[in-house]
Amino acid sequence: MPLRSPHHAHPAAPRTPRAPRTARTARDPRTPRAARAVSPSPSPAPSPRAVLAAAAVAAPLLLAGCSGTGTGSGDAPGSTSVTGADGAATTTATAAAGSASSPATGTDASGDPACVAHLDTRQRAARTLAVGVTGFDDAAAAVDQGVRHLFIGSGTDMSILNGRGDPSRSLAELERRAGEPLTVSVDEEGGEVQRLAEVAGELPSARRMAGTMTPEQVRALMADHGRAIRALGVTVDFAPDIDLDGGADATAGVIGSRAFSPDPATVTAYATAYAQGLLDAGVTPVVKHFPGHGHASGDSHTGSVSTPPLDSIGPDLEPFAALSRMPGVGVMVGHVQVPGLDAATGGGDRVPGADAATGGGDGVRGAETPSSVNPAAYRMLRDGWPGAAPFHGTVYTDDLTGMKAISGTMDGPASVVAALRAGADRPLTTESHDVTAMLDAVVAAVDDGTLRPGDLARGAGADCR
Repeated sequence: MPLRSPHHAHPAAPRTPRAPRTARTARDPRTPRAARAVSPSPSPAPSPRAVLAAAAVAAPLLLAGCSGTGTGSGDAPGSTSVTGADGAATTTATAAAGSASSPATGTDASGDPACVAHLDTRQRAARTLAVGVTGFDDAAAAVDQGVRHLFIGSGTDMSILNGRGDPSRSLAELERRAGEPLTVSVDEEGGEVQRLAEVAGELPSARRMAGTMTPEQVRALMADHGRAIRALGVTVDFAPDIDLDGGADATAGVIGSRAFSPDPATVTAYATAYAQGLLDAGVTPVVKHFPGHGHASGDSHTGSVSTPPLDSIGPDLEPFAALSRMPGVGVMVGHVQVPGLDAATGGGDRVPGADAATGGGDGVRGAETPSSVNPAAYRMLRDGWPGAAPFHGTVYTDDLTGMKAISGTMDGPASVVAALRAGADRPLTTESHDVTAMLDAVVAAVDDGTLRPGDLARGAGADCR
């Protein structure tokens, strides 16, 4: 999830992490095991399936001390079973502003979620978007256009949160205006990426959590914090970051302390505990940045970045293999380019709207294509890879409009179309003023065949209640 953009400002100055709110005994920092290397496939050239097999190391779940499906305390809503567009049951947080809600009841004959079967193309398009807002007025304008997912960023007026300002200009009022529950998301990782510290209390960074706490303590801490942000109206947290710590030279320091460890097993154990704590509080965790940003070449906020080839990022994939198995967890796809990804997943699809990246023609593909708009990345996530089960939950993009890895090659409307065509359920934009143009572009893309109606179904129905 982005650090910088209109809604993702530069990291805040380091804070003194708060202590866990419940009585817990901290232990000495751990020394993570060295990250395991995965050797490239030998000659002769491997088959596509062999490339994926070499890339993946069977991911340990390491749920000891973190397992269970605990429910939140009495004032925190639990999670509900929702039937997605593919008919698979997933677990999601309940209504955004505290309203009672019911799960969707299946799909219609076309396979569309029942709650969106009656909607026209524009209404469905609006329900796929996650839109960053600055305050009540632009949030209300987005809701009036059919948007049902609002993103709270660093530039948002926090008086919009429930209990923080005028009730007539709150999330609860926006939900009343919509006539149905809203989904409200935030970047609330801890450490330098935390948007609600002033209203919900400070969290330590992932690195500090892994160095000073047990997984059980992390779960309890995040359940406590999850209840605090849930009371404000937040239902989705774009956290934990499950990228590996690739060191100071990797990613231009953009991951750094946001990572639990350079060791995939340690990341898996702590991220599982973190995610389960949020689920205990009725908040949906969204892990990021698939397929892994920890060893990428730079910062996707400032330009294009690439990872090592697919056949050498097995350790980066391990936490995603484990966390994507957790019911109720979403996945965010990052803007990293992965050499070899197209060949390993079948290739062939090209991304519309990105002519500037290649000097014209019909778009970008392969190693030149950011994962967030690359069909190969979504195929890999949806189909699974050796050591990873197919993922059936909601898939988000990283910010499409505030990060140069995407905005440097295509505008907001084109990037939304490209992400939906690639396979994203929920394109994320921090440009609320562009909603009308984005909806126009999606409708036009459906009309001219660039997008199929089914490309909107899963995202539009992801929040059915």
